[in-house]
Amino acid sequence: MPHNLVSEMNAEEISIPVPWGHISAKTWGHPLATQVLFLHGKQDNCNTFDRLIPLLRQGFYFVCLDIPGHGCSSHFSPGFRITLESYVTAIKRVVDHLQWKQFKCIGHSMGGMIASFFASIYPEYIERLVMIDCAGPMSIYPEDTIQFMRTLCDNLLMVESKTMNRSPPSYTYEQAVNRILTKRPSKLTRHSADILIKRSLIKNSDGKYSFSTDQRLKVDYNQGFTPMQQMVLIHSIKCPVLYLLAAENMFQKLPGNKLTRKMYKSNRNIQIVKVNGNHDVHLNHPERIADLINTFLFSECSKL
Repeated sequence: MPHNLVSEMNAEEISIPVPWGHISAKTWGHPLATQVLFLHGKQDNCNTFDRLIPLLRQGFYFVCLDIPGHGCSSHFSPGFRITLESYVTAIKRVVDHLQWKQFKCIGHSMGGMIASFFASIYPEYIERLVMIDCAGPMSIYPEDTIQFMRTLCDNLLMVESKTMNRSPPSYTYEQAVNRILTKRPSKLTRHSADILIKRSLIKNSDGKYSFSTDQRLKVDYNQGFTPMQQMVLIHSIKCPVLYLLAAENMFQKLPGNKLTRKMYKSNRNIQIVKVNGNHDVHLNHPERIADLINTFLFSECSKL
């Protein structure tokens, strides 16, 4: 039997209680082994790591979360904008529930930003961090603060108005997959899309499907830190960090993302390594990054 199928068969579903409902997760390995937490990107779910997990060294306890508002996890309570701080607090609830004192972490895109923020605020918890193609978060200059805040408020109210008392759009499975394949800025293979979408769909009574993702994710989750605040946060990260930069992600070339990456590069604990692939390289071509992650996370010597 192929190695990845063995790993998938051994996956266990867990549910972690939180005040607004629950956070779902898939786990591999024994809870007493060295813990590794996985955080996915915006509008994805924990299945995004299904092809990477089997390529990582076994003998660890892998916990892949559905971040609130994604996959099988409950949405946050309605009525407020979701921010990185909201997610960091949710992750702390998970860590406290699991009674973890120290752990390693792998985050993709938004998940990497959440992990980075967590590592800044709670540096004693994260031993090593892998950030997979995190384009941001971008800083907000003081003179742009008012317009930034007004746009956030207006966008939240607009999303609420559009979704209030309305059923979400309904699709056949093929229509839903086609949306994943055509609407994402980062292109997935059909195989990757099938893996990811399985955990993002809710079957309706008519046999069609709706996406489970919280519509508030269409509103920017950026905290709105100034460049100086952002620099302070990044330099509060004390653990070794492997920042994997996807060569085919054009968004990485935006001025704001270049500035953020320059800040990360200025922290001596952070090493940036460019890899071939697009933003979803971990799902489309996990073999391109698995050895880098294994060497960094699971070897005594982490020099690449």
